[in-house]
Amino acid sequence: AERVVVPPPAPGPAPPSPATVVVERKGRGAAIAGLAAGLGVLGLICVVLGFLLARAWWGEEASRRRGGAGRGANVGKGDEARGGGAGGEAKLMTDISDLLDKYRVFGIEELRRATSDFDESRLIQGSVYKGVIDGEFLAVKKMKWNASHELRILQKVNHTNLVKLEGFCIDSTEGTCYLVYEHVENGSLSKWLRDRNAARKLNWRARLRIALDLAYGLQYIHEHTWPRVVHKDIKSSNVLLDAKFRAKIANFGLAKTGCNAVTTHIVGTQGYIAPEYLSDGLVTTKMDVFAYGVVLLELVSGREAVSEDGEALWVEAEAFFGQRHGVKEARVMAWMDAALAEQSCPPESVVSIVNVARACLHKEPSKRPTMVEVAYTLSKADEMFSDFSGDSLGVPDVAAR
Repeated sequence: AERVVVPPPAPGPAPPSPATVVVERKGRGAAIAGLAAGLGVLGLICVVLGFLLARAWWGEEASRRRGGAGRGANVGKGDEARGGGAGGEAKLMTDISDLLDKYRVFGIEELRRATSDFDESRLIQGSVYKGVIDGEFLAVKKMKWNASHELRILQKVNHTNLVKLEGFCIDSTEGTCYLVYEHVENGSLSKWLRDRNAARKLNWRARLRIALDLAYGLQYIHEHTWPRVVHKDIKSSNVLLDAKFRAKIANFGLAKTGCNAVTTHIVGTQGYIAPEYLSDGLVTTKMDVFAYGVVLLELVSGREAVSEDGEALWVEAEAFFGQRHGVKEARVMAWMDAALAEQSCPPESVVSIVNVARACLHKEPSKRPTMVEVAYTLSKADEMFSDFSGDSLGVPDVAAR
């Protein structure tokens, strides 16, 4: 799916100049005394400002000398901003100095050997390569920018349903950063859903467990980190499946800490972007809930988030099921993945998951459920499905508020 990037609007007009202060006259003696006092205060302010400016200038000069000392001749203008060059490397190492004892720092030659010099045969997807170090498979993500933000997000989180970061590497000669993750054997959920033969291996129980794992991972970053983490790029290609088909959330490159922030730089993946983020730049945990609802629709239907005609899956589902709260079983059975229709799965369980998805996709963010509510509902559905013997069974619904 292609990424949608909306450039920031032009800056607004300059703020009005400060209001003029009017001083009432109180006689010649009072004016002279006031003038003398004012000049004294002004002089003191000038001395303090001069000291601060000199200190800032000397600090900047020292920093420039430290950064320039190790720069190579072939480092471009943008390298320092991206974390490239020796200066960029020094800056990144300074930014993450408090993380060095938590993660392993790999050497670039070590990663080249591990990935056969980043050979195309080792490419997993995007810019992620499969490597082998000390007999252990790892995933090496190649980045052309400063990775300190993503590293700081990742050091805040630790959960079985999040892909684990093992370490990182900085290549100062090419201005490249590398993040080294655990290797998740079965790759992305999107790959399994798009391959018809592979999709048949994902029965309803497996899909329900994937939905629950993803819910637990999002519940963790939304409720158990502070400031709260918003992933901002939840999609089926960022959901990885291990050897037992348990799901892990990957790629925190767009993640943001804090809640109810507003941005003018809109970045995301078409088909998963929440309406309020696209229109107003509003960043909250509810935008992750919206994208999660799209992934649920993918799990049920086997369809992509955006069709070949450019129609979003959530828009298609809204038109197919209508605006009513609850959907009919027959409608869901007609819409669900053909690979599921070939199997024996409880229709009411599928209906319930569609209802959860529709609640997550409510256009009003405040009316979407939290991931705590979603995880609770799906855990009940999973418990009840364990007893399924071929007959329909009901699972509790989570509705839009």
